[in-house]
Amino acid sequence: MKALEPPDSHFLSAAQGWMELGCHREANEELARIRPERARHPDVLQVRWHIQAKAKQWETCLEIGKTMVQVEPNEPYGWINRANALFYLKRYQEAHDALWPALERFPENPFVPYNLACYTCQLGRVEEALVWFQKALDFSDRKQLIEMGLKDPDLEPIWVQIRTSVV
Repeated sequence: MKALEPPDSHFLSAAQGWMELGCHREANEELARIRPERARHPDVLQVRWHIQAKAKQWETCLEIGKTMVQVEPNEPYGWINRANALFYLKRYQEAHDALWPALERFPENPFVPYNLACYTCQLGRVEEALVWFQKALDFSDRKQLIEMGLKDPDLEPIWVQIRTSVV
């Protein structure tokens, strides 16, 4: 999709800056200044999703994620955001099922199998979670992803395996 042009690009940049400062109300105010016909731009939706995620407004995040997939189906972040919203709503199987088609679309994106590892861990399918985590390692910086996985409470059921057998 075509990049945003000024002044909308400036409003988006300001919103991102406010978000980095933890000022979500101000970030929303900047997004509100973007022309309505550009409000469904993927970059705008991504920032809007993160603002709502910080506020733990998961139903709103789910709707934004769905819109992201519709607007830009060839980008992985809408698929991941939609599934993560379901995950945070504790709808783990739905999250898994929503992200599953992204495997074929984005076979080398490590965050698709990484998130599937999180979802299957929470579903109690530990062996499957290990397979997904290993697949994520195949397409990323191993050391960085292992460090991230060992800090992620969603993967706690496989922390021992991550430390020992996966490394």
